[in-house]
Amino acid sequence: MKKISVLTISLCWFVMAAGSINAQTQTRIINGKPASTSTYPWMASLFIQGGKDSQNGGGCGGSLIAPGWVLTAAHCFLNQAGDALADDPASLVTVTLNSDNINSLSSGAIERSARRVVIHPDYNPNPDTSPNSNDFDIALVELESSVNLTPVRLFSGALPAHIPTVVAGWGATVGDGSQPSDNLLQTQVITVTTPVCEAAHEGLITSNMFCAGSFADIDTSDTCQGDSGGPLFVNLNQGAVQIGLSSFGGSETANCGTPGSPGVYAKVPALFSFISANVTGLTTVDSLNEMRSHINDYDAAADLVTIPKVYVDKVNYSVTLKHTGNLNFFLASATENASDNPDSVPSFFDGGRNVLILPLVKVGAETFNVTMRHLGDFKFVVEIADPVK
Repeated sequence: MKKISVLTISLCWFVMAAGSINAQTQTRIINGKPASTSTYPWMASLFIQGGKDSQNGGGCGGSLIAPGWVLTAAHCFLNQAGDALADDPASLVTVTLNSDNINSLSSGAIERSARRVVIHPDYNPNPDTSPNSNDFDIALVELESSVNLTPVRLFSGALPAHIPTVVAGWGATVGDGSQPSDNLLQTQVITVTTPVCEAAHEGLITSNMFCAGSFADIDTSDTCQGDSGGPLFVNLNQGAVQIGLSSFGGSETANCGTPGSPGVYAKVPALFSFISANVTGLTTVDSLNEMRSHINDYDAAADLVTIPKVYVDKVNYSVTLKHTGNLNFFLASATENASDNPDSVPSFFDGGRNVLILPLVKVGAETFNVTMRHLGDFKFVVEIADPVK
């Protein structure tokens, strides 16, 4: 990590105060960072020849859940019209594993055709005959032969809100659904409550779905076209656990990466009976108590707030704020992070409003979303502290 001099910090905060962050220019997954199949060996890219989304990078994402099975979204196998499943979908699928880049495959890349594709029997994409054409959006691809890679574990318990999660894929990197990525990317999103999810997608949310969106109103992190079927997962001490898969998002007025419009994911626990009825050798987890998540933390003894990741435009820093009483703080230290840590909850400096946005600040046993106003001279005051409920 590179330590920033006092002069550099001064310049940095001057720039933050003077100029706003142009979130709409962020590129990658949306707002993605490089990821690797060495870290996520179960990441899969699916190309569906002639499929509705086959022009977007790998077509769809997926996850290896057993040596011979990949989990993905049912809508990846729609026909061109988008109102029915393609004929003989297994004959159209190529699955790529163990390669970060899906156009220039690594020497260890694994490609498999599909023996069969199993779609959830209740999935009906025809809006004229379906009560909800997005419901039961889950499918299983049986590979022509098994692979020797570690599958992802699946979550089978009750899914809480306000859980920091990670999504990964090769999909569109711009909010209008364009510019897919050749390289695997990841970004962070947080699960939201059911009322927030339903308000954002009125009439479309069922018990088989949940939402996850950006951490703050200037955060554009999201999945997009080409990421469909890819995993939403949580990092535990023992490794990743998949809790959902990318289904749909946006709206008629909102592109991918629009804050306040969370993406919708098929809920793995709710649809687990379909998975287990078709696949053997699954590994499951029923508790998220050991999440490997580094949130903002207030140390009452030292009167310090430790913030592991603050985004200032496209650069992120580890920051410590010293409390000076009356909810006033000054900048004690700022160190530029050498790389992105997907286990650190992201915070953001909004130069347009001159505020520091801190999601999930832990104070003792309670957790708050906090906004701090920058007063100049590295001084801040707490403007809002809302308990996370």
